[in-house]
Amino acid sequence: MISRITRLLPVLLPLALGACASAKVRSGARVDLSAAQRAVEAARKAGAPAKAPDMFKQAERHLREAQSAAAKDLTPEKSVRVQGLGELAISEAHCAVALTRLATPPPDRPARTPTAEVERANTRARKLEDDNRRLEERIALLLHDLEVTETEIIRTKARLKGIETKAEASSAIAEARILMGRLDAKANAATLSMCEDSLAKAEKQLQQENYGAALFFAMKAQDAATKAQESPDSHRPSPTPPPD
Repeated sequence: MISRITRLLPVLLPLALGACASAKVRSGARVDLSAAQRAVEAARKAGAPAKAPDMFKQAERHLREAQSAAAKDLTPEKSVRVQGLGELAISEAHCAVALTRLATPPPDRPARTPTAEVERANTRARKLEDDNRRLEERIALLLHDLEVTETEIIRTKARLKGIETKAEASSAIAEARILMGRLDAKANAATLSMCEDSLAKAEKQLQQENYGAALFFAMKAQDAATKAQESPDSHRPSPTPPPD
């Protein structure tokens, strides 16, 4: 578009000058160039010197030529030329403003993330959501299986009541609590929570005189505490507080 407008200028200039020449201008009359000055200044404020430099320079040049000619004694012929140069400067200034607007993107366009990048980010987000959902479903299934298994063990132990004694179950619960006390609370928070849950079930079965089930849950807590104690993280010393 810029090249097309530039190519049309040689055609527009003679037409503008010819149209102005048809007007009758009296000898010694002054030509008002204020409209041309305002148009060039408006183009300058719009950013034309940076965005449409060639067109803006032509508008400035023609305005200067008109002002220089207008400062001298004007004959009818010179008045026509000054008026034509002023009109041409106005047209070029308006053209420079239009080119500036075409070269200036909307304010939000630079900050907008490319569509492909947004789509990739959305794809990653959807994949993470799907992975999390599958993981939650897997955990729920495992917890359900664990609950079913524990329920079956409780029933089986109840049928075999008398093989394990109350003393054995109580001793296993006490041993589990000793093992739990050796663990670092911060490093083994999850393990301690699981052990507390198992011991709560053990004590409940102990009250119901299902000593076999109580022993099972107590041994489960012992096993978890023992494995956590063997982990290197469980022996990590607590940070020493800074000296006063």
